[in-house]
Amino acid sequence: MEQRLLRYLAALDAAKTHSDEQIRTLAGEGRQDEANLEKIRRNVYDIFTALANADAAQARKESDPAEAFQRIHTVRFDRFPEPWRQRQQKAAAHGDVVTQTIEETKLKTVARIWTAFQETEETL
Repeated sequence: MEQRLLRYLAALDAAKTHSDEQIRTLAGEGRQDEANLEKIRRNVYDIFTALANADAAQARKESDPAEAFQRIHTVRFDRFPEPWRQRQQKAAAHGDVVTQTIEETKLKTVARIWTAFQETEETL
């Protein structure tokens, strides 16, 4: 489990580093709205890094930590962003483009993280 976790955390760290670079570039170009959306992406990467570490700590207590981490962390991708999905749907229904864009950004970032998680799982 540890190597898998390290690969996954490395992928998240690389995404955070890329986000940091994007934030600096966009802010430097005076594109503050886009920089703010990138900050939202960066925060989602931070959240999933914290969740992965917490899930790994919990998984280490079980007899098969690798299976436990896979099971525990996979559930996060459905449950954790559910409030974001709900807010996005409400915003769309009410024509709140700003909130809709923010929630869509979060959900798209979760989809990217899910892809990274699956890729680290496949490299076993």
